[in-house]
Amino acid sequence: MESLIDTDYARSVDTRLDSYAAYIDYQIHEARRAISFLSRFFDVQDARVLEIGAGRGGKGIAYAQHGMRVTSLDVDVPALELGARAASEHEADVRFLAGDGTRLPFVADSFDAILLDSVIEHVRDPQALLHECARVLRHDGIVFVVFPPFYGPLSGHIDDYVMIPWFHLLPRDIVKKRLLNYRSIGILSPHEVYAVFTTLNGMTVFQFKRNAHQAGFAFDYLRVRPFLTHPGMRLAAGLISALRNPPRLKNLRAAIARARREFDLGTFLLFLLLSVISPLVFVPILQEIAAGGCKAVLRKTMNR
Repeated sequence: MESLIDTDYARSVDTRLDSYAAYIDYQIHEARRAISFLSRFFDVQDARVLEIGAGRGGKGIAYAQHGMRVTSLDVDVPALELGARAASEHEADVRFLAGDGTRLPFVADSFDAILLDSVIEHVRDPQALLHECARVLRHDGIVFVVFPPFYGPLSGHIDDYVMIPWFHLLPRDIVKKRLLNYRSIGILSPHEVYAVFTTLNGMTVFQFKRNAHQAGFAFDYLRVRPFLTHPGMRLAAGLISALRNPPRLKNLRAAIARARREFDLGTFLLFLLLSVISPLVFVPILQEIAAGGCKAVLRKTMNR
């Protein structure tokens, strides 16, 4: 939680759409935050890692800089080209490869870890993807999965433009009309956002667990968490940090002062709503409508 209020990380979140370089910097920060978590489940040093869904390469760069042997696979060739240039600039050894996650071009038992970060919700056949992951994963390897469950309040990948809870569940034509009324935000255009939105497969926590078990995986870790918006998460993290660490009153004032700069009335009311429903993430079934993200670590079962 406290990493959310780190100055460099907060800056990377807020400026991530300013340029491709800024977005890659944001991805690098995100991956660095994940590495300490991942190291609990496999030896990251010199591990063979497959990243499916390379984005623009930033996460693969961070993993490679931390000692992993990274292959980043994506269907988006221009994004792979951006990633390859960024990796060269950061002197990171990452192999970028165009390919489909449901038909992986690797022999069995090739990787120590497979990373599916904000990927599985976009795949037409998530069951086939997980079966392929099981095939190319070594017997003691892990699959790391992060995705926003579809029925969560801001799970439509449109919240850079539309911050209305559950708006993405409305008929597609309504979502499209609303999005295309906006102007581009930095490198992100409304047309790109809508294109990403149309790839969503409706993945829920229940469906993900069922697909994982059918593919021969057991869960080492599974957590469903709320998402309170970026300013909201920073406020929550700041308040928790203030209560934990002295000088408490000074830290509390700093957290409130930062929130006053970051919130307007609409985002503050949204934060309150998301805070009220956030306990539902601990309730089966009801968690689907409150979830901001699902994070899991999978291992192959013994009979796999």
